Amino acid sequence: MKSHEYADLFPMMATADIARLAEDIRENGQADPIITYEGKILDGRNRHQACLLVDVDPVFAEYDGTEPLAFVVSHNLHRRHLSESQRGMVGAKLANLQNGFRPPSAIALGQTPVTQKQAAEMLNIGVDSIKRSKQVLKTGIPELQDMQMSGEVSAKAACEVAKLPEEEQRKAVSGGVAGVKAAAKKPRSEQHSDSLESASYESTDQEQSSTRQKPLKIAHAMGIFYVAKNHMNKIAKNDIERIDALKAMIDYCNNRIESKK
Repeated sequence: MKSHEYADLFPMMATADIARLAEDIRENGQADPIITYEGKILDGRNRHQACLLVDVDPVFAEYDGTEPLAFVVSHNLHRRHLSESQRGMVGAKLANLQNGFRPPSAIALGQTPVTQKQAAEMLNIGVDSIKRSKQVLKTGIPELQDMQMSGEVSAKAACEVAKLPEEEQRKAVSGGVAGVKAAAKKPRSEQHSDSLESASYESTDQEQSSTRQKPLKIAHAMGIFYVAKNHMNKIAKNDIERIDALKAMIDYCNNRIESKK
């Protein structure tokens, strides 16, 4: 049976925990029924999976209330010990209102409108945690989202890494929790220096010809210079920190080039 969209707001239990639950169900039976709504599992995804693991027929019960979303949130918050980063991710998914308008996906799912402020109050976290988590959902790679959803990394660290290019995100995630934390702590200017140095440099024939006549270090500086200028056109005007970092990189490279002419 498929899970309801409301149930999927919350993370599943760890594999080892589900295995322990399965053994408990094998020995003592299923204590609580799996709650269904609209033909899907509203509450009890972990119990359902545990029953399947030990070949026990699941016991179901249909939800008969009028607030299925509130039911799911209440049961998960009271029964599970979720970290602030996990609650931030739940809140980001829950807050499906933006600027007073509901996105088509929320309408299609029949989701109850919830603002960021309301989601923060429901989950007992700050609005900033939800904003950071929305950034992770918007620009973070799936592996980074999973790390925050599982509680391995904080919303703040995940948000910082989610602002990096995809290649840099994958590099950070490949280093595990330590890799993400290290990437998140890098000064913004250093992050973009790494990104620019690893970017492919596509120049005109004239630029390439001129660059080949320079010493290697100057050619490298010129390559970064042109890539940085190209990136400037792709950044949102309100991303002041990133713009300032690129401007600093452009000025640095320009000075290096001028000093060696």
